[in-house]
Amino acid sequence: MARGTVLRVRRATPLVLAIVVLAGCGSSGSSGQRLTRDEYAKRADAICSKYKQKSNALSRPSDLPGLAKIADQVLPLLRSARGELRALRPPQAEQATAAAWLNEFDRLIGDIKKIRDAAQKSDSAAVQAAAAPALQDNQHSNDLASQLGMTVCSKA
Repeated sequence: MARGTVLRVRRATPLVLAIVVLAGCGSSGSSGQRLTRDEYAKRADAICSKYKQKSNALSRPSDLPGLAKIADQVLPLLRSARGELRALRPPQAEQATAAAWLNEFDRLIGDIKKIRDAAQKSDSAAVQAAAAPALQDNQHSNDLASQLGMTVCSKA
C-alpha cells in the first residue's frame, strides 16, 4: 500500500472509533415511561462512556485489511447501540430530535459498511470517498446529541 494511503487509512480509523463511541449512547428503557431531559442525557452519556472504553480497546489499523477488520468489529456494536437507543424513551418534547438522532445510526451503519467493503477490496479511493459522508453523518449525529443535552455522546 502506498505511504499516502496508509496515512489516509490512519485518519479514517479515528472516524471508525468515534462512531463506536457515538454508538454507545443509549440505555435500556424505563418501563415504558418517558425520561426527563436530564435523565435521558445522563443515561446516554453513561453508556457512551462504556462504549468509549470498548472502542479504545480496538487496535488501530495500519492498512486497509486492518481497517476492514475494525469495521467488522464496529458494526455489531452500532447495531446493539441502536437497539438500546430505540428502547430509551426520551421526553415528549425531545422525541423528534431523538428520532432524527436514531436515524443517523442507520446512516452510520451504511457508511461503515461502505468503508469496510472498500477496505476489503483494497480500494483506498473508495475508502476515502466513503469517509467523507461518514464524517458528515457523524458530525450531524454529534450535533443532535448536543441538542439533546448530552456531553459525552456529542463529542464522538
